[in-house]
Amino acid sequence: MKHHLEITIHDRNFFYTLFSDGLHAWKTYDRQKKNTLLYYPPNAVVILYYTYHTYREACVIRNVGEETGTGGCMLPGLSKKVFVLFRVRASRVDKLKRAAGWLNKHTSGAFAHDDGFYTRLVYLLEQRGKLNYAALGKLAESSPAQNQFNLFLEEKL
Repeated sequence: MKHHLEITIHDRNFFYTLFSDGLHAWKTYDRQKKNTLLYYPPNAVVILYYTYHTYREACVIRNVGEETGTGGCMLPGLSKKVFVLFRVRASRVDKLKRAAGWLNKHTSGAFAHDDGFYTRLVYLLEQRGKLNYAALGKLAESSPAQNQFNLFLEEKL
């Protein structure tokens, strides 16, 4: 339990709102504090969508921190330090939502990749104009996580 990441989502007015997207282990609701609590396992990739009064921000994080000796960063609503893979603001938040949805629908998922995949993904998000789905598909195909599932597919003769 101590290695799991706890994300607290407040039901009442706060200085930010938070939405998290990822493969969580379990979810509970604290009736006294009126908070939703999400727990993510070690090494899980999570997308955090923050909305503040003046701007929107999304952070893609990996649940590693103090126990691995890599340091980490403390973010609002999180129980411990995490490794931030990248951050985006403004319209790139919407592009990230669309990219995560497309990856979940057409590939092994948006949360099953290594850190290098997310480093390359941020370059797609920073391009001007609409999200390049063809390039996103090529990026997902080149990911080791996608190739791992291809090893077990049977060839049709």
